[in-house]
Amino acid sequence: MQRVAVVDEDVSRKICQLVAGIVVADDDLDPAESDFIDRMLDKFGIPRSQREVIFPIIDAAEAVEKVRALAPAVQQEILTLLIEAATADGKITAEERAYLDAVANAIGTTPETLAARLAIRLD
Repeated sequence: MQRVAVVDEDVSRKICQLVAGIVVADDDLDPAESDFIDRMLDKFGIPRSQREVIFPIIDAAEAVEKVRALAPAVQQEILTLLIEAATADGKITAEERAYLDAVANAIGTTPETLAARLAIRLD
């Protein structure tokens, strides 16, 4: 999992909500995705017993709004975390791809760049 820029607790929670949104976008939380969520919480210093901080789960449209409000450096790190989360189970569903496409577009990442980054993760 990539290093994340120093962020405050509120931003950490927003990032966790964004990532949680993508792993449940297909209405199926794979064990590998659940493990990814636990590692992400650890990374942000959020106790696993407080996993409820990732709620409410946000959809792609809400994710676009939230990610646009963050600093550009944090936006790029979020995209990397979203890619890692979406590929945690070794596949990307149509729903996960739509979430990624929406966020990537919102922060100016081209479809070609996103496709290349996904291909690297799935290799």
